Amino acid sequence: MKLIRCNNCEDVVRLIERDWRSCDCGKSGGQYNQDMISATVGGDCEVIGLRNDFFKEKPFSKKRGEDGKNIIIQGEYLGDNQIHRINSGKGPRLKIEITENDDDTHDIRFIDKRKYTINIKGKNKSPKILKGIPYNSIPSFKDKKNKKESILDDKDRIIIENFKRLIK
Repeated sequence: MKLIRCNNCEDVVRLIERDWRSCDCGKSGGQYNQDMISATVGGDCEVIGLRNDFFKEKPFSKKRGEDGKNIIIQGEYLGDNQIHRINSGKGPRLKIEITENDDDTHDIRFIDKRKYTINIKGKNKSPKILKGIPYNSIPSFKDKKNKKESILDDKDRIIIENFKRLIK
């Protein structure tokens, strides 16, 4: 799971594949790419990574600390080819083409015209193709919105609460 933390407003946002998500001030944002493992981020933000199995164990289980399942990592470390950074915090994600390989990996070819960087080793920080990206068979996020995720503003909540009190 990838999160971004805006260095301006300090909002933390969970990235998903279907929409570009922005922080409260709108200066940072991000979105998973179509491969559901790499992500495009933009603006002045930090990337936080959680292992996909981080939430499988109960929060206070002793097993949670085994095998590094409790590890939270700083994203965009040297050699991280899963974070693709653009300048704008408004998005959208980079346009890419994905080619599946036979070894549970895929290749990403960038077809977007915008400038981007990847924190990989070597001089070319904006390669046209990345080879051998691991395939993520179990995404760590929900692909579809459910009722619990629907967003109501404060006025809607007040109206609903008042209505509930009236019908009791």
